[in-house]
Amino acid sequence: MIALRPGSITLAELRAVWDGAPVALANQAWAAIDASAAAIGRILAGGRTVYGVNTGFGILAQTRIPDDRLAELQRNLILSHSCGLGDVLDPGSCGSR
Repeated sequence: MIALRPGSITLAELRAVWDGAPVALANQAWAAIDASAAAIGRILAGGRTVYGVNTGFGILAQTRIPDDRLAELQRNLILSHSCGLGDVLDPGSCGSR
C-alpha cells in the first residue's frame, strides 16, 4: 500500500502506483483536506463569487453557477481533466477514510 502524503511522494512510489500498487491517503492528509473544505464552505456561506468554485471557467468566468449545480461543476472539472488517463480505477483499490 502506497500512502500518499501531502507534498511528498517519491519517484519509486509513483512507479509503484503506475505498476498497480494500491494507494490510500496518509492520515495526516485529512486535516488539510478538511481545512480546505471548510474554507470553501465559508466562501459559499458568505455569498462570495470565486473563480472555479461557483463560476464557470475560462470564457465562462463571469457566469455564476447556481448553488444546486456546484457539485456538478466540480465533478465535470475532474472529468474534463481525466480524459485519456487509462482504465477506471476500482474504488476499492484507492483506500478510504
